[in-house]
Amino acid sequence: EPDVSKVHFDLYLFELYTRGYLEAAGAALTDTEKEYLPWGAKLMTLECGIRFLTDYLEGDHYFHTARPGHNLDRARTQFTLVRQMEEVFDQMLEIVS
Repeated sequence: EPDVSKVHFDLYLFELYTRGYLEAAGAALTDTEKEYLPWGAKLMTLECGIRFLTDYLEGDHYFHTARPGHNLDRARTQFTLVRQMEEVFDQMLEIVS
């Protein structure tokens, strides 16, 4: 999304995904692994943003793009989501606990 004002991290969806994941895989996870689920969500989003930005800077040769600046917009979207996750991170931790 080129307009990052339209990008929103949905805490409710995070809760639904977390509940579903824990119902399906929770018994196989340690307490520490469960505790770090919010960190994983944030770090994977950051990693994707870094990969999009790197691809943009290197000439868009890894990810398919539909227009000039597409990977830059993707990176900005991911970084916006990370910033929004940081704003509600305590709530993300509460959801998991």
